[in-house]
Amino acid sequence: MKQSTYINIRLATQSDIDSMVNLSYQKRRSYEQAQPQFWHYAEGAEESQSEWFKQQLSKDDSILLVAESKDQIEGFIIGQIIKAPAVYNPGGLTLMIDDFCVASTSDWNSVGERLLEKLKILSKEKSAVHFVVVCGAHDEPKRQFLKSFGLAVASEWCVGGIQ
Repeated sequence: MKQSTYINIRLATQSDIDSMVNLSYQKRRSYEQAQPQFWHYAEGAEESQSEWFKQQLSKDDSILLVAESKDQIEGFIIGQIIKAPAVYNPGGLTLMIDDFCVASTSDWNSVGERLLEKLKILSKEKSAVHFVVVCGAHDEPKRQFLKSFGLAVASEWCVGGIQ
């Protein structure tokens, strides 16, 4: 994506869901190649995800944003405002970001940055004090982007079969 391309960051609507699901599908398939057990493709995943996105649109504790260039969705981010587990005290509510996709890995520092900045502003209005972003261990472009935002790895999941 060229830096000069106009990007509009806005709240997602029902009409954005198909594009969001498509971007997520592409990410899942690439993640599946890196870790085929954990991210093994499930039949019907797009329908399930579409329904989940629709549910999130109606929740007060969820914020869904899209990055739009002309009439095309270039990325999206979904944040949920949650309480930390009772054994931790981060000082307030947490913005949990699990779904965060851009159309191209080269878009993290443009589209990704704009999405994350806007989501942080909106989550602060909902009293969030910090945020957590899920990222695959192999996803170096996204990891570098998150590192440039001052984020540090707090936890990793290790996956293996039970034989």
